[in-house]
Amino acid sequence: MTDTPDGTFQKLRELAQNLWWSWQPDIRAIFREIDPATWSVTYHNPVALLQRVDPEEVARRVQDLEMQTRINQAHRRLQTYTQGGDSWGITHGGPILARPVAYFSAEFGLHQSLPIYSGGLGVLAGDHLKSMSDLGIPVVGVGLLYHQGYVHQLIDENGWQQDLYEPIAAADLPVEPVLAADGGQARFSVELPGRDVFLRLWRVRVGRSDLLLLDARDDANAPEDQELTARLYGGDQETRIQQEILLGVGGHRALGVVGIKPSVLHLNEGHSAFALLERAREIVQRQGFEPAEALREVAAMSVFTTHTPVEAGHDRFRTDLASRHLEPLARGIGLPIEEVLALGSERPEDPNAPFCPTVLALKLSRRANGVAALHGRVSRKMWQHLYPGRTEEEVPIGHITNGVHVRTWLAADMHGLLIQHLGPRWL
Repeated sequence: MTDTPDGTFQKLRELAQNLWWSWQPDIRAIFREIDPATWSVTYHNPVALLQRVDPEEVARRVQDLEMQTRINQAHRRLQTYTQGGDSWGITHGGPILARPVAYFSAEFGLHQSLPIYSGGLGVLAGDHLKSMSDLGIPVVGVGLLYHQGYVHQLIDENGWQQDLYEPIAAADLPVEPVLAADGGQARFSVELPGRDVFLRLWRVRVGRSDLLLLDARDDANAPEDQELTARLYGGDQETRIQQEILLGVGGHRALGVVGIKPSVLHLNEGHSAFALLERAREIVQRQGFEPAEALREVAAMSVFTTHTPVEAGHDRFRTDLASRHLEPLARGIGLPIEEVLALGSERPEDPNAPFCPTVLALKLSRRANGVAALHGRVSRKMWQHLYPGRTEEEVPIGHITNGVHVRTWLAADMHGLLIQHLGPRWL
């Protein structure tokens, strides 16, 4: 696409590649007006829209002086925002300005055009990244890039529900490859039983925040391993534990690839609990700590948010399955596999008790919280048996009531009304 003298097309691409547009009604309106029909069928995805609409048609739509002015103003606002020296975080961020929070989650609900979420867990994670961006608090999200996303539910001609998974092309998503020193896409490996699985690394820009996504569709992987990042919450127990190892272990290694040394590991539910073991392995290998010291160090920098209020909603893996998959981590930490399994066991005295990542996260985090006052009480009751001698009220699980990123959920008309009467900094 040949650009205009003032770089209008490049500005559109830069606006499309940063999900800041998703909470800016005026920028969404720009993309919608380029081609309303394509905007609708692409699920309001500006990257896909620019891929599909004929360049000459885009040029015709944006040649209007008013439209060019709107694009230029939006682009300047994005630049000012991302460079932002005027934020709460700059004033109050303290040590995390140099070493950000790493926020791990199996799903991130940022916008429907990036379908790597299924519900409230992901929406909370997405709103976290947006809110931290607005506040100027340094945070980097860590997740998986599912190339078939989450299930689409359809009703067939006989009235039966059908599940449909649709392939998602990276070129249609607001993701960009993280580049290695040689100019190729950054990649690294994670050990699974009998082989190494290679992961490619992607970045999503969410205002000032970054989200790192891992993808197993690497040519060096066997076809079945490439499918490990195909679907959110898909597959059997073996697929599930392997996905969680890629998320936790691979996610922590991804931080090292991009040169981030986090001050805090925040786990959004137990799916990413293996990041704690990888962090312990790294401390032992690089800093020479004893295993017990390394585990204490991990706990001191880790916090855990639990969402699930029912026992059945927490993963529990058979001892033999967990043992095979966690042996490399145990070896790297310098602990017998039995001791590592005990960290995730509700009954450490029973060698056959299943391994629960939620239990691992509770034992290796200095703070844990539910997502509402009632949920905090339910969680303390559910996990009281992990803390012998403590009353239910003394169980160290607090609560932080879920909030939302207001600008994401505010109707465009109301957004305009509030700006009109209260000014652009009303929130």
